[in-house]
Amino acid sequence: MSLNLTIDQGNTAAKLALWDGDRAVALRIEPQLGVAQVERFVRQRGTLGSAIYCSVASKGTELLEGISHLVPRVYRLDHTTPLPIAIDYATPATLGADRIAAAVGAWASLPGVPLLVVDAGTAVTYDAVSADGHFLGGNIAPGMRMRLEALHRYTARLPRVEVPRELKCSRFMGNDTPSAMILGAVYGIVGAISYYRHRMDPSTQVVMTGGWAGELSKLCDFDVHVDPNLVSKGLNRILLYNENK
Repeated sequence: MSLNLTIDQGNTAAKLALWDGDRAVALRIEPQLGVAQVERFVRQRGTLGSAIYCSVASKGTELLEGISHLVPRVYRLDHTTPLPIAIDYATPATLGADRIAAAVGAWASLPGVPLLVVDAGTAVTYDAVSADGHFLGGNIAPGMRMRLEALHRYTARLPRVEVPRELKCSRFMGNDTPSAMILGAVYGIVGAISYYRHRMDPSTQVVMTGGWAGELSKLCDFDVHVDPNLVSKGLNRILLYNENK
């Protein structure tokens, strides 16, 4: 059985996935990614047909050269990679590969409807995809930890506050300084999602991914499709598109 490998290198960790067609057969998150981690992940799981890599941090040249003995064809996702959607962006060379992959993953999951694709990770991205598969553009904002760290760093007396693993938002106004900071960060993101959604076509579907997607989606007063593997799913769809051209 020939499997495909997707590698999504984020700011804080990498996600590896093996695919049999459209079906994910193995997933792993690696805090530190190197050739040894990839070798360990794919070992005894079958033969690799092709792989695709995207990163928000580096080109990954050393990694891709290091895994060339494992897989016959390796793609690096960038602005020159053929895609199953159109990119209507003034500066495609500056568009993050993770944003492209998330948009493709959302479009593949919910074809034929306009989409608001939200990736709530280190940064939060809000991207629009048209019903006919055009990436229209989007916005970038600080993520949860970045917002809280900025409040501490750029003010005289606000404390350093860690984001809790579970967002227990039984109230929307804080009753002490740490809760005021946390809820300000939380509802700043939730409010932005709601604002963008209401400015878009009424049939727009919201798709969320990223480390905070599950918790933030619970606070939205509209339906949200949460997919923690959206970027990996999009990478696989891009890989299949290029392999089957």
